[in-house]
Amino acid sequence: MRLKNNKVGIVGNPNSGKTSIFNLLTGLHQKVGNYPGVTVDSMMGKITHKDGSVTELIDFPGAYSLHSNTHDEFVLTKALIDLKDPHHPDAIIYVADILLLEKQLLLLTQIIDLEFPVIVCLSNCDLAEQSLIDKWTLILEQKLKCPIIPVSSKSHLNLNILKDRLQTIIQFSHIYLSKKNLYTIPTQEIEKLKEDIGFKNKYHHLLWKHYGHKIQSSQIEEYFGKEHSLRLQVEETMDRYGLIDTWVSSVKINLKVKSNAITNKMDHYLTQPILGVSIFIFLMFFIFQAIFSWAQYPMDWIETGFSWFQQFLVNILEPGWFSDLILKGLIPGLRGVLVFVPQIALLFFLIGWMEELGYMARVVYLFDHLLKKVGLNGRSLIGLISGGACAIPAIMSTRNINNHRDRLVTMFVIPLIPCSARIPVYTALIGFVVPYKELFGIFNSQGIAFMALYSLGILMALFTAMIVSYFIKSDELSLLALQLPDYRVPQMRQVITVVFDKVKTFVLQAGKIILLISLILWFMSSFSWSGEMERVEAKVFMEASHKSLDSVETLSLMEAEKLENSFAGKIGKFIEPVVIPLGFDWKIAIALLTSFAAREVFVGTMSTIYSLGSNDSEILLRDRMALEKRPDGSLFFDRKTSISLILFYAFAMQCMSTFAVMWRETKTKRWPIIQFIYMGILAYVASWIAYHWF
Repeated sequence: MRLKNNKVGIVGNPNSGKTSIFNLLTGLHQKVGNYPGVTVDSMMGKITHKDGSVTELIDFPGAYSLHSNTHDEFVLTKALIDLKDPHHPDAIIYVADILLLEKQLLLLTQIIDLEFPVIVCLSNCDLAEQSLIDKWTLILEQKLKCPIIPVSSKSHLNLNILKDRLQTIIQFSHIYLSKKNLYTIPTQEIEKLKEDIGFKNKYHHLLWKHYGHKIQSSQIEEYFGKEHSLRLQVEETMDRYGLIDTWVSSVKINLKVKSNAITNKMDHYLTQPILGVSIFIFLMFFIFQAIFSWAQYPMDWIETGFSWFQQFLVNILEPGWFSDLILKGLIPGLRGVLVFVPQIALLFFLIGWMEELGYMARVVYLFDHLLKKVGLNGRSLIGLISGGACAIPAIMSTRNINNHRDRLVTMFVIPLIPCSARIPVYTALIGFVVPYKELFGIFNSQGIAFMALYSLGILMALFTAMIVSYFIKSDELSLLALQLPDYRVPQMRQVITVVFDKVKTFVLQAGKIILLISLILWFMSSFSWSGEMERVEAKVFMEASHKSLDSVETLSLMEAEKLENSFAGKIGKFIEPVVIPLGFDWKIAIALLTSFAAREVFVGTMSTIYSLGSNDSEILLRDRMALEKRPDGSLFFDRKTSISLILFYAFAMQCMSTFAVMWRETKTKRWPIIQFIYMGILAYVASWIAYHWF
């Protein structure tokens, strides 16, 4: 008999090692999707067996119980009890860490009671004593009546056996199916479950009475009330743990002896409130340095490569709209996507390495109670800190937050954390606000102003988190239920697989949106009404001839005049009345529009407007801006105008990549639009106050 596309779910507690097993079984033959109705990514991969049959593996989100507390965990519950769910598996591979086995069996007993064919994989067996492995394997085989396979993702122990068993798990499902009922449903509830039509058994029916109203209200007529459901969940959990305790007693594990002495010693220092936080801040400085500085080298290589390729195309393409589309629309768009890859790869490499080490679980524990006061989550910390380098990888890093509301709030406030793209704008403007002055021999006034701007962004992010979390309602419990794994040597294969997946997701999904917006901005900056650009060219050539300008000066003047008369320039002049109260004019309005591609485009746009050509030096631009005058003869970039412009860039979401990634991560346009409007209003109000009060 030839089997095709059987679905096998890989299930286990968080940090049990199930994703490592999934990666080893599927290699890079994975695809990313999402579960219906939620923003949680689903990882799927295929294994083709020797006989040509195919097994489709689904890596489900980690969960401690089918009685879920979060949307992410409910993904698993729904897939297992809803027979019509597209991810409903035919069989289960249950992965449990043998070093923490007594804490990871609750979910397994529930799955056994749902009558799925099950293979139990005991992970991390390379770290456990053989006697412990033998005892657990024997007792679980006796109690569960299903295959138990000790495995190790590090040494690849028994992975071939696991693959062979996968091939037969559906065909010979009776071998893998335990008929034991591990949980005895209370008698008074049994009487309410007489009609089991459409259900596998009474426990399946019982779970529907708990959660059916969230899936399909017409399946059954009556569901448990909230209080009744909660009481039954507690009773069931206690009953199952009572059973598991008898298994632990049979194995005769001395938990005190079994606990890892090295882990205990490291936790003694790393989880202390003051010392642990200090060590983490030091590590974050290291990560920040890596993203902010080290990634700059490959980013420069990418920029140089694109510049070389762009110049190569300039030499071979005939001038015209098509070459402009390639040179000024497509290539800048592709560069805007690929230039972020080094930062994304570095961030997820370092985070993945610490995750594999077991350290990140301690970080979440350390900061959870502090961040909860502003509506965030301990897991929000990595995203907030990473946002100081770049919001793109920072928003993607929030996928480790399993509470839907906390993740949304974190993504919402990350763009308020000052990122590296704001630095060119600050550099060009801060000299108009704070004159350079050395302080105490080692500090200077402009450096302190930089620090103040960063502090302002962080405070505004925390303030916004308090507001947003108030309005976003959630029925999920934001409780921290966390199992601290033992420290272990990270497996580079797993880390690199995660990095590859994150980079691929960004390039293929967010990249499409970035490229589209880039092409729209190119069109707006390059075209105008019929015949207008020709008139601009004639005017510029006449003026250049009259002033005896050289070719470079003529080209710079041409670019400035064309930008002014383009659709973007017309929009800039159209919205000038809106930005005049902030102290801006139509030139800055154009820069605000074009820098939506990226904040640093502000420098290049202002250089073009002031006829500095493609020279994007902040110093040259600042000198030119210092000469700009208002109609009354006063300096245009005075203190209040400069503060107003700095604050606008500090709070406005001037970054199409952030918009695109937010769209990708929330799977809806609603939240990035709300975020764009909120940050725009915040920027406008702050700029207005600065211009009129300073």
